[in-house]
Amino acid sequence: MNIDGERTLLGAMLWATAALSAPITTMMILRVGGVPALSVGALGVLLFGAALLCTHINQRLDDQADDENASDADDHAHFADDTPLECSGLRVLRIGKGSPLKGHLIEKSVILKINGVCPATADEANHALVEGRNEIEWMGRNRKPLIAHITIQEHEHDLLAQFEQLNPRPAPPVSTEAPA
Repeated sequence: MNIDGERTLLGAMLWATAALSAPITTMMILRVGGVPALSVGALGVLLFGAALLCTHINQRLDDQADDENASDADDHAHFADDTPLECSGLRVLRIGKGSPLKGHLIEKSVILKINGVCPATADEANHALVEGRNEIEWMGRNRKPLIAHITIQEHEHDLLAQFEQLNPRPAPPVSTEAPA
């Protein structure tokens, strides 16, 4: 059974158990009363709470999976143009602790340029950094180019991030001259 089937089965079992606990609780209150009825009632409330929590978690997992699928499709659709791009682009997979990118870029964004340089690898991105103020042109999920300014201290030429290269190097300009 796949994970979606297991989540659905768990939710159905919790809701069925919670629904069956309601008449049992009512019967216990009418016939027995007192502490036994309160304990069965508390169990029913816990079951309904667990069923609501399970439903909420399942919905969030479904939404998160949909968001990831949509963002991956958007990323690939943007870079699937037939025309060569000016920059190859680096997708930010993870931003490490202490990274100068933290608070300026988000994970899954795409770095287009650093100080006017189009980095194709993490090493090129790190070498494009200069001491002091650096300008990073990047693109978020909305595919609009944005600019971030980060400050690099002395001897701190590492972005402390994990990247994924999105495109091969841009195609060189095509010469229109006829061969001799």
